[in-house]
Amino acid sequence: MKNKLEIKIILSLCFVTIITAVAAVPLQSAHAFSWSHIDKSDGKASIAVSDNNVYVAWWGNKTGNYEVMFKASNDGGQTFGDKISLSNSTNGTSVEVDVAAFGNNVYVTYADNKTGDADAYIRTSNDNGKTFGPEFKLTNNTDSNLTSSSLSQGMKSYDNVKASPYELKVAAQGDNVYVIATGGDKNQTIYQPDVFIRVSNDGGKTFGKDINLSESKGIVSERTEIGALGDKVYVTWWDKGSDGTDTPLLRISDDRGQTFGDIMVLTTDATTANTANTPSS
Repeated sequence: MKNKLEIKIILSLCFVTIITAVAAVPLQSAHAFSWSHIDKSDGKASIAVSDNNVYVAWWGNKTGNYEVMFKASNDGGQTFGDKISLSNSTNGTSVEVDVAAFGNNVYVTYADNKTGDADAYIRTSNDNGKTFGPEFKLTNNTDSNLTSSSLSQGMKSYDNVKASPYELKVAAQGDNVYVIATGGDKNQTIYQPDVFIRVSNDGGKTFGKDINLSESKGIVSERTEIGALGDKVYVTWWDKGSDGTDTPLLRISDDRGQTFGDIMVLTTDATTANTANTPSS
């Protein structure tokens, strides 16, 4: 009897510990162009080069709060100017920074949860990184059909696949700026990560609506990359199915991100188009 009682007590304590740990995870809106929560791990220093200018951006918590920092070199990396805090978010956590450059313009994207949601932001410099304009918020988390329970379940299933349930990348070519991110469509009731893109054709002053490039229902779309040259935009990602399959995919735009061609599967002997999950763009 004593051994059974001890086992019951241990199991009860374990259950309470699990419940407490789950309850401690902050849930925030996770839909188009956004994420279920901010993960401060997996930090990196993104770099971009334009002519003789070198730009580096990263996130750190030297002040006790995670902020996005930036440094620029105008002599090919021989010397760098003063460090600049681009996020200045004392009431939020700023992470997942990326940087792109073209000509005199520099574009820095990052995620921040100061509004209560893990939103995506971009800041633009038109003078080789000496000064930056105000934040431009790329996300719109209003009127979402996603509920707290669906966010919780979505986060649990996605965390089993990827520790950091968000990605944010930026590319630039001429006056065109392309930002991609993983997130769940806010019109859905269950959080299932897809790959979204937003495009600016005026140097980051305005952006068009987000386009769902993957639309892979029941499949986790992640590990995104983007490249741009001339009028062409190239976006890759991986689709991870519940059966354990993991497939690299590609979509190409020939008109500066206004429309995209069919999804192409890269693992076949010959690159083939996959129209089954091709959204209208």
